[in-house]
This record gives sequence, structure tokens and C-alpha cells, in this order.
Amino acid sequence: MAGTRFACADERRRAEVREAGVNGLDYLEVSEDQRTLTVFFLGKAPEAITEANVRVEGGAAATPVEVTEVLVHRQDDPRADDCMEVHLDAPGDRSPYELHLVEADERGRPTDRTLPGFDPRYDRLSFGFKVNCPSDLDCAVTSSCPSPLLPEPEIDYLAKDYAGFRQLILDRLSLVMPDWRERHPPDVGIALAEILAYVGDHLSYYQDAVATEAYLATARQRISVRRHARLVDYSMHEGCNARVFVCLEAGADGHLNPRHLQFLALHRPAPGIPDILSPDDLRTVPFGGYEAFEPLTGEPIEVRVAHNRIPFYTWGERNCRLPAGATGATLLDAWADDAPGEQQVNGAEPDQGRPPRRRRLALRAGDVLVFEEVKGVRTGDPEDADRSHRHAVRLTHVDATLVDPLYDRPSGRPVVEVRWAAEDALPFPLCLSAIGRPPECTLIDDIGAARGNVVEADHGRTVHRESLGTVRAPETPPRCEDEGRIAETTVTALPFTPSLQQRPLTFRQPWTPHGPACRLTAQNPRRAEPQIRLAQRGGDAPPGGHRWTPRPDLMDSGPLDRDFVVEMDNEGRAHLRFGDGRYGHRPDPGTRFVAGYRVGNGPAGNVGADTVTRLLLRGGHGDGPPVKPRNPLPAGGGTLPESLDDVKSLAPTAFRTRLERAITTDDYAMLAAAGEGGAPPTVQRAAAELRWTGSWYEVLTTVDPVGKAEADDRMLLAVARRLHRYRRIGHDLVVARAEYVPLDVALSVCVRPGLVSGHVKAALLDILGARELPDGSRGFFHPDNLTFGQGIKVSRLTAAAQKVHGVSSVEVTKLERLFCGPDGELADGVLRLGPCEVACLDNDPDAPDRGRLVLRMRGGR
Repeated sequence: MAGTRFACADERRRAEVREAGVNGLDYLEVSEDQRTLTVFFLGKAPEAITEANVRVEGGAAATPVEVTEVLVHRQDDPRADDCMEVHLDAPGDRSPYELHLVEADERGRPTDRTLPGFDPRYDRLSFGFKVNCPSDLDCAVTSSCPSPLLPEPEIDYLAKDYAGFRQLILDRLSLVMPDWRERHPPDVGIALAEILAYVGDHLSYYQDAVATEAYLATARQRISVRRHARLVDYSMHEGCNARVFVCLEAGADGHLNPRHLQFLALHRPAPGIPDILSPDDLRTVPFGGYEAFEPLTGEPIEVRVAHNRIPFYTWGERNCRLPAGATGATLLDAWADDAPGEQQVNGAEPDQGRPPRRRRLALRAGDVLVFEEVKGVRTGDPEDADRSHRHAVRLTHVDATLVDPLYDRPSGRPVVEVRWAAEDALPFPLCLSAIGRPPECTLIDDIGAARGNVVEADHGRTVHRESLGTVRAPETPPRCEDEGRIAETTVTALPFTPSLQQRPLTFRQPWTPHGPACRLTAQNPRRAEPQIRLAQRGGDAPPGGHRWTPRPDLMDSGPLDRDFVVEMDNEGRAHLRFGDGRYGHRPDPGTRFVAGYRVGNGPAGNVGADTVTRLLLRGGHGDGPPVKPRNPLPAGGGTLPESLDDVKSLAPTAFRTRLERAITTDDYAMLAAAGEGGAPPTVQRAAAELRWTGSWYEVLTTVDPVGKAEADDRMLLAVARRLHRYRRIGHDLVVARAEYVPLDVALSVCVRPGLVSGHVKAALLDILGARELPDGSRGFFHPDNLTFGQGIKVSRLTAAAQKVHGVSSVEVTKLERLFCGPDGELADGVLRLGPCEVACLDNDPDAPDRGRLVLRMRGGR
């Protein structure tokens, strides 16, 4: 029956035809050779079907299809459907075909009448012969009701602002509503037109903003610039906070909980503010009138009264100083009780029955001491002390078993020998005792002292348990899957991008508790991490909650990794971005987040010395000993966030300046001299040479260390390990010490009349020596002043000697390699060295192979 064909999602008639026992066609399958059609019935097949009852129509006129044979397969199972095979003489083309079961006439030819007993809606099947051919298209028929096509008005794309949209709307209304004449502002039509113009102006601005933020060169938002820079492997930094050494003046011995302490530096100190504050006392401090610092350590802090001020011990000598470059000192200790007793001296065993006496100092390796000049060198007044003569060191060795038996007999005077790393070497001479001004000329002692009870703190205050809200799900209306049955729906969480209420969020580089004290403020802002802790409550979280980890990005995060990204906007507010289920875990609907973070960043924490003077006991915890904070040294390390202009100029070419492979010899030398992990470099300079060994290439890398004459085996091994990951395939790597060239130098010096020739010679030996001078400067031939390929010029050597007081004239009479003889160096004015050679001149009689300096003095007395 030819009738209207509907596209319905629920074909209920098919089931009713099968239940009523009426015949019908269900579907058919096309064989691989496209010459056999397997037709399935709705139930059982009729009794007699021949080739005359099957008609296949469709296709092009040039390719007719004829039925050659029909085979009916009947199933014994009454619940199974019968089928029949229809064999054709040839396959059809790509056009649609239709198989129809019809009656045969008297001659046995097909007619147009449907075969009796078949339902008129299922008496034919539409199919295609090429259905088994590979295709990327979906064969399912969509049953959607398309929306009617409406005539669209002409749009003026030049209208981009409020005035343009308003005029465009009014012009359109004049065209479709010519009888409307009301144009005064209170009219409803004008009000609606202006509202639509406002919305259009907002959407137009949004489109322009999206187009602007799509490119690094035009982006104006910090989050957009950060993401663009990350795509080219450039990490934009958000600055870092400041760090400071805080000395605690304890009123009693005891321990403090660092989580309850907060040190304050007031912007405008007021006399009514106490030294130790409670949270309620902060109300007396003006809003934003202080900078907060918190201890870096999480371990209990031990304070001792004896560590408030520790005197230096000079073993009875007077008019002493701790020279510049010092890496050790002796401190004066005291006995913890006044009871008589014998203390072991220099390893001697105490007398039987007399236990060793306890000491007041309890210094350990890893403690920090701050050396400070506490009195004026000339007057002895604390107000005249040099504030620049303050320095922090971290102890690497403490010997608390020494006793000076010469004083305080019979027990002796307890002393402590301490040492610190070369990186913390004293940068200035620290005066310990001196002779005062005339006419008194009294001895001023205890000019310098060491401060203990030092706590390492950094800028920022902690915000506890801030609620970030709950992850919401979209409002999905219920949908009927069938009659009387609601369809199942999958709930997907909406994008969840909360922001922190307080700002600026603290960023800092991970703290190394046992490194030299000079590295405390040496932070690399590109390695700084956001100080935030995120806990998940609700959802699939256990009773204790899930912890989420901040990451620079989510490119390496998997679907189950609970990671998030902190992004800072132009106003300094922190926004949190979570994963999408593929890169990072997507939070489930109903999940609540609670954040704990720190507030305080940038140069605002670089407060001056002696400004951290208040202690806040958070939560009112005052069970520890009373202490008073003070920072002898200024805070440092606070860095501003990287500006957008700097990122736009540096990001596109940053990959060209960051060396990640070693191809040429210059690459090997540059990578060997670079520091590792943000630490100061230990190699002053390096040189590399490519050599052919007869079978392959070998790269010989020689290093010149910082602060020492030659590199030790440990440094060579560390450089070799660092270079191994960068070396080119096919290059063998050899790291060796530099090739040092000892020099033979002779000078003829004329001394001014009236001056002692010996004094001038001693000064010349210092200036032209290879060691650090008492004032912190280096001699001309100090190892750090000489490096690879650096020749020795006669002019520079003469100028250095001419600076010495009392030198009238200088002449370089000899400048050559030791034991090699002259080679025209004086005529050329320079002794040239090879690219892997370093000059050395120690002028040490015990090491004559390390160079020789001869001074011929004339004049003077």
C-alpha cells in the first residue's frame, strides 16, 4: 500500500502485528556479493511464496534487477521468525531499492496488489545494495522536528557600540512598524530598544575581549598571558615572599609551638601597642598597618636565656677582631650551676664521684647565629654601633667539650668552638675589643656578640578554613524514555572556578632547613609555589577528606589525580582551576572545598632591620616562655610578580636562551659553569675541547672552581653527572681540572724617600698575592681573579702595584712561564694563555711549582 511514511522513535505497530499473527516484513540483509537478499518476517512466512510474488524495484534503468530464485526457511521454534533468501541475477547500483511482496496474475507475473495476509504498513522494505560498504556516516535516521525557517532581517555589522545598536533597532522598527511615532524616553518601545542596545553593546565588548585574549601580543588579562606563555614552555612567575632571621630574647628556658607564633612589623609603631599581642589586641592596630611573618619550621622551637647574647672568647687576648672571610670562632660559655666540681678538661676524665658540670649553651650543628656589633668601636656606646656589621651564619660544627684551664680554676672556663660554611664567610672584619679614645684609652671589650635563639621566618599570615563553596550540577529537567518510564540521566558537574577572598596569595620556593644562611633570601621566583592547602568535603571523600595538590599546570595530570592550578588575575586575586576529567580529576557534584592559605607576597615584606618587634600569639596560646622578637638583619627576597610586558617580550624567544642540549664545545662550557637547582654556581668558568681519539670524539671539559685553587674529585664528579644528561650522542665526556700555568714574575720597585722599604714590600706582597685581604678584597693573583685564557698584562700588573702607598715607580722586569724562559712577553706587553689554561702565582716557598714573585726594592729606608 502506497501511503505516507512517518519517522517515529517508538514503532509500537511492529509489536502489535507480530502478536496479532498478521504477516509482515521486518528487515533484510544484503550478502557480500550483493546478489542475495535475506528477508526476515514478522513471525511466520506464508505458505506459498514464489519468484512471482517478489518484486524488486528501483535503481537506474540501465541496471535492472530480476529475481531468479526464492528459498523460504521455516523455523521449528514457534517464537522464532521465519526468513527467505531472494537470489538476484545481478547486484544493484547505489540508488535506493524497494522489495515488495505482491500477488501474481494468471500468467504468473507480479502485479501491483499486495500479497494477501500482509499488513499494509509492513508489506515492503526499502534498502540499498551498498549498505556493507565502509562509511563514516551514521545509518540511524533522526526523528527530530526541524524548526521553521523564519525570514532574517538585514544585519549591519558596523554597529559595535550602544549608539550604533540603538539607531539600528530604531531604524528596523520604523520599517516594520511605520505607524509607531512615539520616540520620547519614557515610551516603552524606546525603553526596550535601549535595553536591547545595552545588551548588544555588552555582547559586542565580550566578542572583542575574546578576540583580544586569543593572542599573546594583544592579551590584557594576566590569566590569558600565563596560559599563552605556558604553551611555549615559558613559566610566568608570581613573585615570592620575603624571609628574615628573627632573634628571640627569652625570659626563661623552654619550647615554643611555631604554629602559635606570628611576628609583626608595624608600619607606624604606637606606644600603646604591647610587645606580645593576642588576636583581640590586633584591633588596636590600624587595618593593614603591619606585615606578618611566620616561622618556616614546623618543629618546636627551643629558646634559652643564655642564647640571647653570647660573647666571643679571645683566650685572654685584647684588641682583637674576627677577620673578614672567617669561617670559625670561639664563644664563651658558662656553667649551669654554681656548685663546685671538676669538669673534664681536654678529654681528661672527671674525678670519681664528681659528675661533669652542665653548660648553659646548647648550640648544635644547624643552628643559626647572628653576629652583631653591639658597641661603638671608639666610644663603647651601643648607639654608635655600626648597623651594617651584622651577619648570619649556619653552624656546621660545634665542639662544646673545650675548657680553658688557665682561668677560673679549678673547673676552668668553658668555651665552645663553632664553624660555618665558606658561603657564610664573614664579609667584614668584626671588632671584638679595641682601645677607646684618648685621654682615657680604656679597653672596650664585648664590642661584637653572637645572637642565638634565631628563628627563620617568612612573610605571610595564615588564613584557616575558608569555604570555597559547593560544586553544582546543571538543572536537567526529567525526560521520558518511554510511556510510564523516566529516562536515566548522567549528572556532570558545572565548571567550578572559585577564588580566594583575601589577597595577595603567598608564593615561596621550598625551604631548605640545612643550607647556608646566605641562601635564606636567595629565592628563585620561577620555582616559587603557592602556599595553599585544599581539602575536599562531601561527595566521594572519606571522613577525613581528600587533599588536593597545587600544580603549575594539568598537562601531566591523569583523570584520577586530584590536582588544581592557581591563577592570579590583574587585581592579584587567586582563582583555582580544576581538571576536566581527562587532564586532572573533575570534582563531583555536591563536593565542598575548604582552603587554608597564606596572605602576603612581594616586596612589601622586605622590611628593614629592627622593625619586627611584636609577637602575636594566635589563638591566645601563651603557655611557652616569654620572648621578645627582633630582626637584626633586614628581610629580603620579596619579589614583584612578573609584568605582562616582560612576559610578552621574553616568552616567544625564551626557548632559544635556555640551553637544553650540548652540541658545540661552548655548550659544554656554559652548562658546566651553570648552577644547579637554583644554588649558586661552584664553577667560576669552564672550557671545553673536542678531540678525536681515533675511534670517536671526546669532549674534554676543564673547570675552574670558585673560591679555591683547584677543583677536587667531588666537584669533578658532580659536573660530570650534570653534563651527562646534555651530552650529544657519540660524544664521550671527560671532566678534568684546569691546566694551571705557574708564572715567574719579577718587579723593580722604587720606594719614596722617608718610607720603610719593608713596609712597602709587605703591602705589595698582599696586593699581588693569591689570598683574600683583611678588608675582604682579593689579591691580584687570587684564583677567582684568574680564569681560562685570561692573559696577564704588564699594564694591569703595573697599575695594581702602583696603588700601594709609598711606591714611586714600578717596572716589570720579568713575566714568563715558570721554567720556560722568555718568549717575547715583555715586548708584547702580555703573557698569553691557551683557552684551557689558567694562570697561577701562589708565591709559596713550600710549593715552588705554583709560581714565583720577586720584588727588587730600591730607595726608602
